[in-house]
Amino acid sequence: MAIDLNALRAKHAELSNPSGNANSDFLSKFVQLQEGMNTIRILPGKDDDTLFYGETKIHRVPDDSGIVKNYHCRKVHGEPCPLCDTYYSLWKEPNKDEDLARQIKPRSRYYMNVVDRESGEVKILSIGVILFKKIIAAMLDEDFGDITDLESGNDFKIVKIMEGQWPKYDQSQPRPKSSEAGSKAEVAAWMESLHDIHALVKLEEYEDVKGAAQALLPSHEGSSQNPTAAEDVADDDYLQRMQS
Repeated sequence: MAIDLNALRAKHAELSNPSGNANSDFLSKFVQLQEGMNTIRILPGKDDDTLFYGETKIHRVPDDSGIVKNYHCRKVHGEPCPLCDTYYSLWKEPNKDEDLARQIKPRSRYYMNVVDRESGEVKILSIGVILFKKIIAAMLDEDFGDITDLESGNDFKIVKIMEGQWPKYDQSQPRPKSSEAGSKAEVAAWMESLHDIHALVKLEEYEDVKGAAQALLPSHEGSSQNPTAAEDVADDDYLQRMQS
């Protein structure tokens, strides 16, 4: 029997780059928002005591080669965060590096379990503050209410329009008509398949974050101020760097 060289090449690539395969498996759990219309159903928390979303803030820290690594802000957990200190120190420097300060600014990120209506699978939706505000505003609107309700909620239409490298979601909104999320069997399967979105809100090791901060500002002495809310970043770029 002839040897399948293509299969051997594929196996060699897999063995040579195991982390790449792990990253691919990790990213497959997330909704990959396409330009145009994306329809989802946001699922409730597993029980009444569990929020339907997880919340964090992310520092995006470049190294000397330009590679960016993501660090969860420790202040989300009520812990000191050297990268927040560095962020404020950069603005206080006589010769401010405004570009670097803007890049490492802690940016809000939200995770939720959703049904991707195109595939029918339970995925993790990872979004920034602008789109999250739209979802919350809809839930506070008496015309919609709890859009995560499995019996009388609403599907949500995410409309992604690219302007340069940045996505815009201005046209995103719930479907006007409420509906059951799915059949009883589908709903039961979905609720059994919920991802642990709260486990994604990682408490970074202090020394790791301190090392990243010192690499940016070796003489940094710190500040006690708190980070402020920040704007969206490109979702595709964020997801590609989540495991960095």
